Amino acid sequence: MYPYGYMYPNEYAEPIVWLPTLFAYSLLISGADLLILALLAFLFNKLRKAMPMLLTLGLAFFTVVLLGPLADLRNPDRATLLFSNAQIVPSEQHPGTSMIALMGGLMWPLGWALALLFILLYFSYPMHLKYLATRNTFYKVLSLGVSTPERFRAIKPVMKVVAAIALVPLAFWSIYPATLFVMQTGLFAWRNWTLLPVMYFADVFVTATAAAILAAWISGRSRLQQLDVASLITIHGGGAVSVAAILVIQLWYWKNVFGTTDYYASLAPLIRWSYVAIGLFLLTFALSLVSMRNISLSIIIPFTGFAATVVNKWNAIIRAQEIVRSGMTYLQPNLSNLSPELMVMVGIISAGVFLAIFLTSIFPLEVKNHDY
Repeated sequence: MYPYGYMYPNEYAEPIVWLPTLFAYSLLISGADLLILALLAFLFNKLRKAMPMLLTLGLAFFTVVLLGPLADLRNPDRATLLFSNAQIVPSEQHPGTSMIALMGGLMWPLGWALALLFILLYFSYPMHLKYLATRNTFYKVLSLGVSTPERFRAIKPVMKVVAAIALVPLAFWSIYPATLFVMQTGLFAWRNWTLLPVMYFADVFVTATAAAILAAWISGRSRLQQLDVASLITIHGGGAVSVAAILVIQLWYWKNVFGTTDYYASLAPLIRWSYVAIGLFLLTFALSLVSMRNISLSIIIPFTGFAATVVNKWNAIIRAQEIVRSGMTYLQPNLSNLSPELMVMVGIISAGVFLAIFLTSIFPLEVKNHDY
């Protein structure tokens, strides 16, 4: 019965089955990568100055990430069924395992709870210091009773265990959409986009570091060094050039496999935008190299990084659906409903931004004396 009664193939009704809202929440999955980056930094004792910002931004975006699929499904009244009736274990009535249920009903709650636990432990002693400065009972509660440097050092082994376990569900979430496209859909472009999960993983790191660099600039130019923006720029540049290389390899693969066939002609919409994405990724990579010597130029990096990832994700998620399932041609989708979709997309992303502002008002962006 979706979307206009029984029709097969459904391209004749509406080529875009998964609406542009899916594109919006794919950007918010950068929250998982921000958390992964912060947890790895903690485990390997790197990026210590940037960790508070990475944790707060990551938790904010990852908290609201399910608003995307919820809006895409258009059934908010049934939202709780994702957790209460998730079909994770195969049964006679429901054979097989739903990846959507596995990720939404298990991996997201598990990843979110472990990330929140790590953040509370990480900020426990800073919250005690904030309580001493303000005498606000709320901060005393958040300190979890960790009132001395010795107590904080005592819980560090627990934090390492939590961080290591949390990496598993967060890593699954970072490549979840691309894996879903490749494994559980019948669309020609996604079935033959061999490097889509790898590209998606690297692409989201570009989005994540762009958001972190922009947040650092918003907090004040004088704090760029304090927040270790130089290291974030290095990661951003590495991610950007990696995505560009992956796209080049994918284009080469399509050319060699499909040659001059109608299949290759149907990929033309994706190929054109891929060249644009490659150019934008190389641009943000070049700016990253320049910004390493002149950090004041890093203000441009978030915008070029966002532009590259937006073009790349829109190409992979929306334009890929223009190609019919047979792969022999493509249909121009009817995006007359794009205006309300834009409002939903802006609302979902704004929810993450609002929560990030709220969390940074509670947790400090700078934690002094990291070694305690």
